[in-house]
Formats: sequence, C-alpha cells, structure tokens
Amino acid sequence: MQALDFALFSWINASASAPAWSLRFAMFASDVLPTLLALSIAAAAAFDRRWRHAFFTALVSVLVVWLVVNVFRSVLPFPRPAFYGLGIQWVPQGARPGFPSLHAAGTFAAAFSLWCLPWRTPMRLALVAAVVVAWSRLYLGLHFPTDVTAAAILAALVSIVVERGISRPAGRAVSRSPRLRLLRRARIGRA
Repeated sequence: MQALDFALFSWINASASAPAWSLRFAMFASDVLPTLLALSIAAAAAFDRRWRHAFFTALVSVLVVWLVVNVFRSVLPFPRPAFYGLGIQWVPQGARPGFPSLHAAGTFAAAFSLWCLPWRTPMRLALVAAVVVAWSRLYLGLHFPTDVTAAAILAALVSIVVERGISRPAGRAVSRSPRLRLLRRARIGRA
C-alpha cells in the first residue's frame, strides 16, 4: 500500500518545472478556498433556516474533525512526504505529522454537512471545492493520497453523526420550545 501511495504522490506532486500559475492556484486552493466555503455557508445561513441547520452542522463537524485529527496525529504521528525525501514540498510544513490531512478533513466536513439541504447543487459544488483542496495538498507536496482519502472518509462519517446525533435533535428541541410557538402565533396573528 505504501508503494502505491508513494507512486501516486510522485505522479501528482508538482515538479520543479511546474508553471508558476499552477503553484499559485494550488496555494490559493489550499489556504483560501476552505475559508471561502465557510463564509459562503455562513452567508447563506443569514437568509434561510435550512442553511442555518447546515451551518450549525458544518461548524460542529469541523470542530469535531479538528479534534479527532489532532488527537490522532499526537497518538500516531505519520510523517509527511518530505520526511521520506519524496517530491518537492512547496509550502514549509516542518516535521509535523500529516495523517490525516486537516485541510482536507475540514473542507470535506463542511461540504458533507450540506447533504441535509433539500437541494443537491450546494453540496456538489462544495464537494468539488473539497476535492480541489485535497488535490492542492498533494500537488504542493504536503500530503500523501491516503492522508486526504482518510480525511474525506473521516469528514463524511463525522458529518453524518453530527447531523443525525446533534443537529437534528437540537433542531427538533428548538422547534418544540414554548417560546418559539408563541413567536409563531404572534406572526400568524399579525397576518
């Protein structure tokens, strides 16, 4: 398995002859795209109740993923490609562990959190953004393919558990609250 991981990494990692624009795009995807995704979800949550549910799910999922990744890395610190002298590491990361990829896990967690929306397009677009972030981590020489694959799997599992175990029950509790019922009755009475 390690040989396949090394081979795929070598195939995807940017070589010394990579065009400067591709490196700039990969750095943008790695550093800015996750933030843009989070801001987009937050902006949509300001206007629609269903997006607020997705935003809450994404927020909790990203926090849980962050915690799991950091605990896992401290218990089992798998090295990054640079440790093995593989490829070119275009962004300095030092000797920090790389499995699973925190950038990919967080972005995939936010993307998978959108599955609870009634429309599939936002989730599909967010998943494309997450795939681009995962690619950028490989292209920049920061992670192995297994690092980003494990991150995507972890993010999917966490997002499902958070939505079904925390967000959905919390949403039901809020909708049953006596205060919310009074507000709804007041709105209906004004109409």
